[in-house]
Amino acid sequence: MSKICLPGEELTTRIPKEEIKTVGYGIVRDPETDRLVARQAGVLRQQDEKCWISVHSKRYVVEKGDRVIGIVTGSMGDFFKLDIGTAENAVISFLSFEGATKRNRPELKIGDVVYAQVVDEFAHTDIELTCVDAVSRARGLGALTGGFLFKTSCNLARRLLSNQSQLLKLLGKDYRFEITVGLNGRIWLKSAVHKDVITIYNIIKWSEYVLECDIPRYVEDEIRKSKGFPVIDETVKEEAMETSA
Repeated sequence: MSKICLPGEELTTRIPKEEIKTVGYGIVRDPETDRLVARQAGVLRQQDEKCWISVHSKRYVVEKGDRVIGIVTGSMGDFFKLDIGTAENAVISFLSFEGATKRNRPELKIGDVVYAQVVDEFAHTDIELTCVDAVSRARGLGALTGGFLFKTSCNLARRLLSNQSQLLKLLGKDYRFEITVGLNGRIWLKSAVHKDVITIYNIIKWSEYVLECDIPRYVEDEIRKSKGFPVIDETVKEEAMETSA
């Protein structure tokens, strides 16, 4: 099921709220009336007891629980200020890092990259972030050292993080690299081989325009081209197989 919806539109007229147990990206549930309301313009999608809005946008709209990549822009008292690509500033307490204490503060400077989770977001106020979970463990969050940071659309970032995405698994068969994908459309990539970073970056960047069913063929062709091998057209492959048979 897919339908176009606009910000502020009530969705319970389209989807009976009794059918929905999990509300995904772009939708908010009113705690008083239990109504489902769209936060962004996009395509309303439903699968079993889940519903969400598929948005193709480079502008990030913050949501509680999102894991994002921010860039340190300064400090203010006990907080670091981060740019996460929104109109509002984002802040994170120096105590919101694993192992941090009043005497042992994390050493972050302007320009450093941090992978954090949105704790709270309110209109016209700073967005609060954290790098630890409920038991003060990082679980992959924290400062990202070295590497290459680049921007993509938020739609591609969500696609890469979905269970159906094959791209990163296929790239991992040929390359050794570290990658962190933020839901705000920022991707951090690190590899010991500079040429591999360029190849992986280009493959990820242009994969946005490739259907998921065509990703295996697309990755294979791009890897062959990066290594200087010719790309064999599918029709040529079929003719060669028929000839050999």
